[in-house]
Parts: sequence; structure tokens; C-alpha cells
Amino acid sequence: MSVILQSSGSVRLTTGSGLDEIFDSAFEQDRQPGEVRADDPLFFKQDNTEWLAIQYAESQGPGDFTEVTEDEEVPEATVRIGNRTVAEVFDYNRDIPIPERYQESSVHYKTIEDWVMKLGIRARTSRDKFAFRRSYGNAFSTDIATPDGAAPVSNSHTTLNGDTIDNLETGVLNATNLETLVRSLQLQRAQDGDLGSYFADAVLCPRILHPDMIEITKSELQAGTGNNNRNYWSYIYPGMVVGSSVFLDSTYNTLNTNANTSYFVISKMHSITRAVRIPIKREYIDPMYDRRRRAFYRAHYSERTYVGTWGGLVGSNGTV
Repeated sequence: MSVILQSSGSVRLTTGSGLDEIFDSAFEQDRQPGEVRADDPLFFKQDNTEWLAIQYAESQGPGDFTEVTEDEEVPEATVRIGNRTVAEVFDYNRDIPIPERYQESSVHYKTIEDWVMKLGIRARTSRDKFAFRRSYGNAFSTDIATPDGAAPVSNSHTTLNGDTIDNLETGVLNATNLETLVRSLQLQRAQDGDLGSYFADAVLCPRILHPDMIEITKSELQAGTGNNNRNYWSYIYPGMVVGSSVFLDSTYNTLNTNANTSYFVISKMHSITRAVRIPIKREYIDPMYDRRRRAFYRAHYSERTYVGTWGGLVGSNGTV
């Protein structure tokens, strides 16, 4: 509960007057079923940085082992990095100005609490919105290209070994097409040209497709059929995580023209990373620092989401 100090017949806000608790409660609001947020480590690799810009690159591993006889030399692997890329780390800020008259009367305090609560909600939704915009929400566009210059989901990726990789599929969401994505992920080559060894750990879709994805992957019996055959997905992939986000729906995602039909299969070895320079902070700024005697309640953070490479990710735009 907020604390109000009374002095000389008036009331004033003070630093730490309970507003932080209101902000934190709103920021950590309970998730919707299956909701993916930017701090989810399965869908966004979590990292910390002190830099104002992040340099990252694609890496080629040693390739498959080879057979050698007892008198042969141990073969030397070719390892390297390439396609270096730089991503700026952005700052995000928002102030709530609190006029002097609102500070002096307790009748306005509920209004201030409401403003702070909404600021906490907006801090979280803004964080999540921008994380998706720079990853899954725009994954079919070169606007957020991977270091090889192609869209994160594309049929024209080039490995450092010179191979062409296709992690773009088509087809509406159904069990057959979802299996196509899983098979594509399992067969995906790594930068060295050999098997990437990616496992389908999760599926991700817009909120509008979430019920269909649950039905396909979690039903005990085959979804959409009249027989009693056991559902392949719930039997073979019982631990598969089903995630969704409203920031993948067309209502909040205008970057993807096929937003409501796109979906992804993801390995936990993917490279979609959220690098945090400053975690969410909030502070009360005393009115003595403002010529108009306004107090401010401020929230700010600094981070960047980027797609390190295409490995471990397969997507479909849902078109036929």
C-alpha cells in the first residue's frame, strides 16, 4: 500500500512511497496460457552486455570425424568465424509527470497509483513487442537479416562452408505440415556442412493459432479425425513446449503480411538472443529538480534482441 506523509495540513509523495511495489506487480503480471515473453530462455537466449553495440558472427565447427589408421596423422579441422555483424543496443525510457497539485492532495493518489500501474504494464509489453519485432515477428524479412544477409527464415542461406540452406517452408498449420518443419529442422546442416543435430524442442505461433497448435501437439488421439489412432505428436514429443504471443498476431504485428498464419519449430540450440545492458529500473524524481515543481516516476531499460544465425530455426509463413 502507498505511504503518504502529512505535513502542515497537506500531503506529499516521498521517494519509495509504495509506487515501486505497484510498478513491479504490474510488470510481473501473470502470463496468459502459453504466453512467451522476452525473458523466456527457451525462445530468447538471455545474455548480458556492457557494450553500446554488440558484435557477433557466424561460426564454423570442425566437421565430422574421419576414419584414420594407426599410422596416419590426425586430420586438422577447419574452424573459422565469418560474417561479422554489429547491432546497436537501444535505450527505452518513459516518464510520468506528476503535477504539484497531485502531490499535495491525497484525493489524487489513486490516480497516481493507476498511472504507475499502467507504466509497469507498458514497460513489459514494450519489452516483449520489440523483442518479437527483431526476431520471430519479422523473421521472413531481410530487415533483420542474419549475418549471411538473408532473412532469418529463408530458402537462400549460405553456410561458411559454401552450402545453401533452406529453413523456409509453406503450408497452413496442420499435423502434416508441422512434421515437414520438424523434418527440415532435423536434417538442417550446420555451418561446417554436416548435420546440425537440432532437436525440435518447441513450437511458436501467433495467439490466434494457439488452440490449433495445442490440439495438434497435445491431443491424446489424432486431432481432426474420427478414428481412435494415437496422436503421433503427443506420443513422440510429450515434452514439446507450445508457445504463442499476441505480438505475432496481425493486430500487433504489421511487419509480416502472413502474421496470422506463420509458425515456427525451434531447437534450444537456436541463436535468437536478448542481450540486456540495463535491466528494468524505476525511480522517483523529486519535484525540486523541475522548474514547474513536477515530480516524475521514471522507468527505463537498455537491451537488444538479434538473430545470431539461422541454425536451429525453421518457419512457415502459412501460405499454400
